[in-house]
Amino acid sequence: MDVGGGNVIKGTWNYVPRDTIVLNSFNQPKNPKTTYIAKTNPELKDKIRIRIMDKDGPMETVSIQINNGEQWKTTDSNGIVEFNRQLLHNIEYHFLFQNEKIQIEDQNNNEIEILIKDMESGSVDFLTDYKILLKHKKLIFDSKYSLKKTSINKKQWE
Repeated sequence: MDVGGGNVIKGTWNYVPRDTIVLNSFNQPKNPKTTYIAKTNPELKDKIRIRIMDKDGPMETVSIQINNGEQWKTTDSNGIVEFNRQLLHNIEYHFLFQNEKIQIEDQNNNEIEILIKDMESGSVDFLTDYKILLKHKKLIFDSKYSLKKTSINKKQWE
C-alpha cells in the first residue's frame, strides 16, 4: 500500500463483480467498534461515574463530555471520571485524533464502562473491507485523505 514500501500490509483481496476490489488485512482490530456496559449503582447518589478503556487497559487524560457538552472533565490514572448529574443522554470522548459520541439507551444508569475501538496510528495498521474502485483500467483509492490513481499494471498486494 505504501509507495516507498515502508508500510507493507499483508492480507487478502476479492474481486466483487462489476468494478470493485475488497481488501482485508490478516491483522484485524481486536475491538472493531466501541462498546459500553451500563448499570445503576445505588451508592452513586446524584453522580455519574464513567470509566474508559482500550485494549491495553484504562486510559488516562481522555476528555469526556456528557449531554452534548453540558459538562466535561478529564479521566484520572484509572480511566475514571465522575460528574454531578442524575440523567445521562450521551457521552463524547476525545483522545489524540480519535473522538466518538455514544448515545446512552437507559438514561437512569449512572455507572458506565466504555471499551473504545482500536485506534490506528498515523499509518494504516489494518484494512477491513477496504474498497478500491476499478474504472477505465485505473485503480481509484478513496480514502479520507485524498483520491489517488495508479495503473492496474502496477498493482501490488502482498
